[in-house]
Amino acid sequence: MKVDFIPILTMHKFYPARPPARCLFHMFFCAAILAGPTARAAAQWTTEVSGGAVHASYRGEHQLSWQLETVGHPKGSDAFLPSAFFHPLKTPAGFQWTAALPADHIHHLGLWWPWKYITVDGQQYNCWELQKGEGAHHALSATFIDAGPTALEWQFENEILVRRSGDETGPPVTKGIPVIHETVHARIARHGENANVIDLKILQTPVDQPVTINQHHYSGFAWRGPETWDKSNSVLTTSRGHTRDQANGSGARWVLVTGPGKDGATVSVLIMSAAPDIADTPERMRVWHSKIHHGTPFVNFNPVQAEALPLDADHPAVFHRQYRVIAADREITTEEAETEWRAWRASAARHKDIGNI
Repeated sequence: MKVDFIPILTMHKFYPARPPARCLFHMFFCAAILAGPTARAAAQWTTEVSGGAVHASYRGEHQLSWQLETVGHPKGSDAFLPSAFFHPLKTPAGFQWTAALPADHIHHLGLWWPWKYITVDGQQYNCWELQKGEGAHHALSATFIDAGPTALEWQFENEILVRRSGDETGPPVTKGIPVIHETVHARIARHGENANVIDLKILQTPVDQPVTINQHHYSGFAWRGPETWDKSNSVLTTSRGHTRDQANGSGARWVLVTGPGKDGATVSVLIMSAAPDIADTPERMRVWHSKIHHGTPFVNFNPVQAEALPLDADHPAVFHRQYRVIAADREITTEEAETEWRAWRASAARHKDIGNI
């Protein structure tokens, strides 16, 4: 099938909220493309750029947003200018299953995947807490891909920026040096009548010098669940049968969280990792137990919980990661979760998609 690439929006590398004048025509031209029938490659799915984000809707109902432009927060420092994250994400019935900028951790951003610490040229940088002004995971551009009538697909280009020691003026997104380039292939589709499925493939490469992803107990692919969920009304289970109070530090292929949705309905969020296929080992989990913020859902698939890894093709655990997330307006059982993971990986093997982006 022919795949057409349509540029959506390229943000200025260091100050995307206020691009230079030479970029303005490109922005308005791309917006016009998205407003036309070409961008509406899927009859039921539509996508557009507005308010600094890429949005996806199904039959006119908003389902997903990807943040292209930086956003600020009144309690953050001048360095707190996040982008490159999914929020809000919704179920088909419209229940919002992500939280961003919560009061307890303003750097939690829905569904996102910064590294906690990286080392470049002998210096360590914190790329998780943006407010510290050391590093940032920053969106560059988005490209719409014609996926046919049943899905939407994009390619996102991002970068990890750091502020060198001695350069103490300005946040990383205005004064930073790119040290990692990232390409993300993202796809959203219906998964049955009452679920959405999101597929993500993340490829990271050093820009011009070696990068090490440092060991830490949290780092990488993370989800902050809805603020209305906690230990009193939600249940967490992993592929190894661990609960909210047992899962932290354990390895897992998937984690399943269920809680209340709209009008008393049950919502399930199933997050699956391809690391057992790609890296020959499951990622370890950072999970908040019931005594941390009342058990609010925070789930992190972390490939460097046990040891630091160099960012190169010989270490696919950090170089190339794949995840699938299913958000359903119904209860997903643990048996169904295991079936979903096996079906996903079997499909990848049939299509020789285990190591490709």
